[in-house]
This record gives sequence, structure tokens and C-alpha cells, in this order.
Amino acid sequence: MVSFFKTIPILCYHDVGTPGGHPLAIFESHLRFLKEKGYKTISVRKLYRIVKGKEYIDDKYIVLTFDDCHLSNWKFAVPLLQKYGFRAVFFAVSDFIVEGRVRHPKEITDLKKLSTSFRLALEKKDYSQFMTLQELRALIEDFGHEVYSHSKRHQGCFKNLEFKGVLKDKSHWSVWGIYEKPQDNYPFFDIGSAYAYDGFWPVKEGRDKIEFRRRTEQERYEFCCKDFQESLARIKEINKQDEQFFCWPWGHFDQISLKALKTAGYKGAFTLERFRNGYGTNPYYFHRLGVGRKKDLNWFKTRLTIQSNLLSSMIFFKFFRKKKEDKKTTTYTWELK
Repeated sequence: MVSFFKTIPILCYHDVGTPGGHPLAIFESHLRFLKEKGYKTISVRKLYRIVKGKEYIDDKYIVLTFDDCHLSNWKFAVPLLQKYGFRAVFFAVSDFIVEGRVRHPKEITDLKKLSTSFRLALEKKDYSQFMTLQELRALIEDFGHEVYSHSKRHQGCFKNLEFKGVLKDKSHWSVWGIYEKPQDNYPFFDIGSAYAYDGFWPVKEGRDKIEFRRRTEQERYEFCCKDFQESLARIKEINKQDEQFFCWPWGHFDQISLKALKTAGYKGAFTLERFRNGYGTNPYYFHRLGVGRKKDLNWFKTRLTIQSNLLSSMIFFKFFRKKKEDKKTTTYTWELK
């Protein structure tokens, strides 16, 4: 009964120590503060048992998560976690996992921005900026961390036809995962998760036209099932766990993608919604506090206090609200100039 009134903060980080990533000094100040305040990191498996009522919140618990498995996590985050005695959860994009040796942190000298790393992976199949299969196994076997799925390829889509520019301009990295062979004069539109939105998809019509076709909900459901099942199988080869968990790309999801996730066999999912985590929490709605890359220690202390308190975590909530899709428009033709 007492456990019902307690909550477990779950923090979300991305790349560390890269251009535009979490600055090392700020990231370490967060870990130092957690250590000083007596927080103890727990596994997803323990978190799952707690929300199911099979274990209790009998200490000051927290869950640390890292999305994408960028190489900077291996170079910087893992040594700092080891320094402060913390364990974390890493969510990997399964298509980006390739064979490769375990690199020593000191030999990693060319860390690129996360957006650049995604573009290299999608455009050139260059996965060198993400952790290798052997490094992911080392996370588990040598350091006691956990690895779970962050989808098969973090697929984006054009969620509507709001024009943003052409590819010779600055465009979102996921465009290189939407077009098969993009060119400078190709248009790009508002980006969203292909798991949560039906989206508009390009089909080249001759030399001078591109037709954008909206998927049906059934097509999206089938796409999600395939992606989730294949990613689960790949990650299970690595973590050897019976219970598998998922992290939503961009935090976007809806009832269709959630149904596909359950069909694929996942036991729970991590969102970017803010709310309580404790006894009775639906494991398909693990709530996380997204830690902005430039958020200093004062911000961190304030937000952690909110998320560690049952009442304030329920008052200062944040739920994902999917934007409405244009169901009337099914095709749109763009003439190349």
C-alpha cells in the first residue's frame, strides 16, 4: 500500500560530449548530484516487477536511459556511469548494429553530431558512429547495463504536406530514410514518426514528377508489426532476455502502433510523456523526463524533485498529443524543376 504513493523518475539522454550533445561537465554534474542524494539505479526488469506489484519501492530508485546508442555513449557515458556506480538502459536502432571490435575510448577521436550520424547511417550505410554488436554485448556482460529496442531504423515520414524546403537547403536527417535516392531538388515536408503517422510517401513518376501517397492505417499497422518483430528478434540475440521492452522513436505512438507493439511480443514501452512511475503504472506507458542537452544542474534539481514526488509528478504531467492527419488527401504530385 505504501509503495503506491511512491514514484520512480526515469531520465532520457542522447549523445554525450558531441557537437550539440549533452556537455560532459553538465552530464557529470547530474550524475554527481544523483550520487550525493542517494539515488540508486534499477533495471527495467525490476521496474517492470514494481509496477506489476511483485516488488516494492523500498529505496530511492531512478532509471537512466540513453536513446540511439551513439558511439559517444561508449566513449563518455559508460566510463562516467562506472565512476559513479550507476547502471543504465540503452535503446539501440537494430539496423545500425554491425559487427566490429570493442573500441577503446581513447582511440575514438572523431565523434560527429547525432543528426550527422543518422544521415550517414541512412544515406551511406555508415554505422561507425553507433555502437557495434560487440560493444553492446560488452555493455551487458562487462558493465551490467541493459540493451533494448529503439525500432529497426528509427523511420521517419512526411506526416503532412507542409512544405519545408528542398534538399539542397537544410533538412531533417530522416529525409534520407524516406527517399530511396534523394536529389538536391527534391522537396521535404513536415517530419514525424512513421510508426505513429500514416504519412505521405514519395513515388517517382518519370523524370519530372514525384507523387506522394498517403498510407492506409492497415499498411502502417503491417509496417509496424514487421519493424517491431525484426528489431525484437535482433535485440533478443544480444540481451538474451525473455521479456523485451521498447522505446518509441521521438516519443510518438498511437493505438495502432501500440497494438502492433503488443502483437510483436514486447512487455512494455518507454515514452517521452511525464507522469508517475510506480505500482499500477501501465508498463506500456513508462514515463520519462527528457533531459535537454543544455539543461544545467539547477534545472535538473527542480525537475527531478517534481518527478520524484507523487503529487507533483501527477500535476506537472505531459502527454503526447498526436496531430490530426489529413485523411481527405491521399495523393499529391510535385513537379521537379
